[in-house]
Amino acid sequence: MTAFAPDRRPLSTSGLETALAALPPVYAAGVRRRTVPLSQGAFTVSGPFREPVLLVRLRRPLADQAVVVRCAGDGERKLPPVVYAPFSGAGTLLPAFLPPPPTVDGGPAEESGDTLMITARVHVVPAPGCHTPVPPDEVLGPALAEDEAGALVEGVLLEGLLARLAYLATMEKQRIIRQAREISACRHVDLAFSSALDSLGRDLGVRRLPDEEDARYRARLTMFTSWRLPTPAGLDQTLNGPGPDGAPNAGLPSRFGVSARFRLLERQNPLALAARLVDVGTEGAARRARFHAVLRSLYLLDLDRPVPPLLPAKRHQELEDVRQVLTSQVSRPAGPPPVRHLAPSLAIALARLVRLMRALGDTGTVTLRRAHVEEPDPLHELGLGSTLDQFGRPRLTAMAEAVPRLSAGTGDMADLARTLVPRPFADDPVGRWLVEPCGLRTVHPLTSSTFFVSGLPMSGLTIDGPATMARGETAVVQARHSADASTGGLHVLASEAVRLAEDRFVAKGLGAAPSPLTGNALDTLLQSMAGREPTPLPAQVTPLVAADLVAAAGEAFTKDVRAVVVIDQLVAYPFTSAQLTALGSGDTLRTAVAARVEALLESGFYSVHGVWDADGNRLLLLASVGLLPGRPPKPGERPPAEFQWFTTEVPQPSAPGSLPLALVNSTGGRINVDAAREGLALMVCLGHTRRGLADPYEVRVELPEGAVLDRDQFGYVMNVLESLCPVGIEVNTAELRRSHVRFGDDGVDQPFLARDASRTYHRYRRRRTVDADPGNATKPPSP
Repeated sequence: MTAFAPDRRPLSTSGLETALAALPPVYAAGVRRRTVPLSQGAFTVSGPFREPVLLVRLRRPLADQAVVVRCAGDGERKLPPVVYAPFSGAGTLLPAFLPPPPTVDGGPAEESGDTLMITARVHVVPAPGCHTPVPPDEVLGPALAEDEAGALVEGVLLEGLLARLAYLATMEKQRIIRQAREISACRHVDLAFSSALDSLGRDLGVRRLPDEEDARYRARLTMFTSWRLPTPAGLDQTLNGPGPDGAPNAGLPSRFGVSARFRLLERQNPLALAARLVDVGTEGAARRARFHAVLRSLYLLDLDRPVPPLLPAKRHQELEDVRQVLTSQVSRPAGPPPVRHLAPSLAIALARLVRLMRALGDTGTVTLRRAHVEEPDPLHELGLGSTLDQFGRPRLTAMAEAVPRLSAGTGDMADLARTLVPRPFADDPVGRWLVEPCGLRTVHPLTSSTFFVSGLPMSGLTIDGPATMARGETAVVQARHSADASTGGLHVLASEAVRLAEDRFVAKGLGAAPSPLTGNALDTLLQSMAGREPTPLPAQVTPLVAADLVAAAGEAFTKDVRAVVVIDQLVAYPFTSAQLTALGSGDTLRTAVAARVEALLESGFYSVHGVWDADGNRLLLLASVGLLPGRPPKPGERPPAEFQWFTTEVPQPSAPGSLPLALVNSTGGRINVDAAREGLALMVCLGHTRRGLADPYEVRVELPEGAVLDRDQFGYVMNVLESLCPVGIEVNTAELRRSHVRFGDDGVDQPFLARDASRTYHRYRRRRTVDADPGNATKPPSP
């Protein structure tokens, strides 16, 4: 308990000092007053005494707590306790001991010569036990230490009948002051109690729950009565309070018993960007030619011509220096299409890369294989990306070894070298550690000898579809990651999930994972299955259909999959009839297949469902990093691979609301578009690649592993987040609801709570109605 510091302000709350000071001298001579400190647990005063009474004075004002002084007289005779009610003022005097009148030879005497010694134990009683007239023994707790008790209370010995009368006349003033302090304090949530809290709660639209104690109710009201900003720092301060990461929670949730500190994750999942020009009708083809002419003359840097002098001098000199570096130290293949036009930002980053390589001692050839082209090419047609030849193991290894030498120097290249983190060639054969710090956000291998770079986050994403459409035509367009030698043409997340599944199967005791079917081979197989007539399923698959592990109508399901899912996001794991027989039958088979589905989901696949291949006499578990048609989404998670589509007209829409291309659907890897009218359209696709980080305009709230919230704590945290949710920002609590919520006392974790979290917790604040307030019918029991 915190020690009570000395206070030198006059202790005059009782009014006794004022009353005695107003006495005329002739009467004041009959009054004697002595201050008696509490020393070694007792009040000790040496006689003689004349009509004495021992009072106890409070040296500190009280808030929502009481002070109980238990005194004992001579012979350990217990005296009635001295109780200072909550909100008593400093200087409050209460009687502790009134000695019996002294006697001489059986008659009354004027004075007593005995020494007065009264032992005292001081207890501080916090809420809610402090609001009882005399707190019971079970709420008193241990007595204060001697120094703390002496700093909190002291004794006052009054002598004389007039002094006693003056004290009795001022006792009511003490009560009035205490009551006024209580009324003033009850305007504040931190100090209010009982019906005062109910009144504040009604004003805030937060009602007390049945049999809810003041402390819990006060904790719920606090989030609505304090000024907090919905900023990252404000949210962190509210959820965690002050202190380092390893310290216990000191924020608002600590009032509800939450000890773990929350993590606020704002690092974003990478976005991939793809763009494609589409001609609609003859007018679109003419506009494409004019668009490329304008692009080359005004917006792209021509490596074969001097920079136009119309630019500001500093910008002109910068681009001219870049052009000199790229023309003198970069090799460009001859022949059509010419490699000469680049976006200025891309050219600056490439020149920086060349300078860095030369500073690291590399003298090899840097080959610019492809840049802006006029023919349809989603990666290059806007001049925002280019293709380079890979550098190879010897050159990357030599440059990695030279990084410490360059980092020890000075200048721009030395500063850039200090940001490099070389990686082994086996882990990074393209050299991302070298290229990305130069300002190239996309470094994507295309073949075993080339890679694609861009200043935009393109990640090799392309739009696969027709480059020319006739008016009124309908086409299917899909987003695909261009062929990547490191992932075998799969989506990068699907490739990662395949590698993790190999380890997951073994770790869970499921044996080796079957060799997956991917790419064109899988697409051909699904196409043939989608065109077959429905066939009866074998008896051994029936339990799997009943458990919703296998599609009942495999042909129809396969057709839907081909219409919606992009093939590079899809992997098929085949299980032959003999393998299924080895797994068992009935419930045993169902459990075995369910375990394998779970292993695939844990490996990073978002949706898994089986389909029976009648020709191959095998079961195919189709696993996708997107959502399979007709399957429920993974609770609380968006698909790792997700796409959003946009379209506009180039150079600008000629009429509001009228575009050359109309999107039938704007989400999913494969969409349908209609050619509404002639013109040149620009299609843009944003591809999400989620790896557990936040999406744009989102913050994720997480807890350390092992931390658990009960129903009330989860509801409290959700109300705090709801009260502080910034406009336009989504607070993602999926990780909390998945791994850190436990309802009930049986020790069993609650299954994942619905994404619509409003159905899983009680909202504290309700809109107030205009009709009469009936009051609060659920107050806490009277003390």
